Amino acid sequence: MVKANIDKYFISANAVDDIPESYYQKLEPVLQTIEAFTRNTNKVVYVVDYLKKNFLYASAGIEELCGITKEEMEEMGYLFHSHYVPKEEQQMLLELNKAGFEFYEQLPQEERDGYSISYDFHVMKGDQVTMIHHDLTYLITTRKGRIWLALCTMSPSSSMHPGNIIMRKEGSRTIHEYNRETHEWEERKLPKINPMERLMLTRLMQGYTMEEISKNESISLNTLKASKRLLFQKLNAHNISQAITYCMNYKLI
Repeated sequence: MVKANIDKYFISANAVDDIPESYYQKLEPVLQTIEAFTRNTNKVVYVVDYLKKNFLYASAGIEELCGITKEEMEEMGYLFHSHYVPKEEQQMLLELNKAGFEFYEQLPQEERDGYSISYDFHVMKGDQVTMIHHDLTYLITTRKGRIWLALCTMSPSSSMHPGNIIMRKEGSRTIHEYNRETHEWEERKLPKINPMERLMLTRLMQGYTMEEISKNESISLNTLKASKRLLFQKLNAHNISQAITYCMNYKLI
């Protein structure tokens, strides 16, 4: 029963069968590094093992998000989605998982490094639902170029709706966004944050008010307010919190 439930998340094009058990013994330093990273971030972190079809690691932050322990998440693996993602969004996760692997497979093997896929969906904790931003990047691949381990993070999302499925390469502003109506990837560019916007966002993150930024940076308040309005339009944000979260999630600042 469990196998039938999780197999739908693993596609044959990425079948992994050439990893000796002895390789797992060499992963301890990698997992220790990930554990150290989780202590310095508010993100939930977990590692997917595409050979054993489970979660090799999960961070303790999942308890606050969903009310389960890291050990329970590791034991559930992909059954986590069945229990803690609204039923109406589970099909979306299956679709984007398949689309993401197909995108990855069509890339030349030498160009696959640095790609990650991100998207937004709700997770549940009792009657409470929270929109989260999910990032998945490929941690270790096999000699055949298939994904053995993937590093995933979950953090608060600025989005009002699930979806926003984006494939991007580290260091590039060019992204591919998945259109669920046409089932195609559409190329576009992430918005560019100018120096004024970057300064304003950085100071706001540090707790300064617009009035304080105006005084400390010798910029008129009207100029700052105009910059903020244009930034909201550029990011399709409704408030500063959404703008900051968007920029952090897509590494624009």
